[in-house]
Amino acid sequence: MVEPVALEHFFLFFFVSALVILSALGYTVLFAMERVSKHANLRVWVTLAYLVLAASIVWLAYLANLQGFWLLLVGLLLAGFGVGPVIIWRLCVATHGEEGAG
Repeated sequence: MVEPVALEHFFLFFFVSALVILSALGYTVLFAMERVSKHANLRVWVTLAYLVLAASIVWLAYLANLQGFWLLLVGLLLAGFGVGPVIIWRLCVATHGEEGAG
């Protein structure tokens, strides 16, 4: 039987999973703040938060010994995290207008 996570990596897997959640939260909050405030310097922090998210997801996939089809799902997850907030923002602007956005 193949172990999905090696026993010696269990606690590291737990903390990297928490890092995925926190970096995703940071990315979405910073993205919304950047769009609302329209400060260009926040874009650097948004990019940094996404890079931390991407690195933690890749690290998590490595620790979980993911291979084949599962790596494709990891790539789709990264693409979804990158595109999701942009689509949600455009939907909000289209339905509510820009009068409340800054």
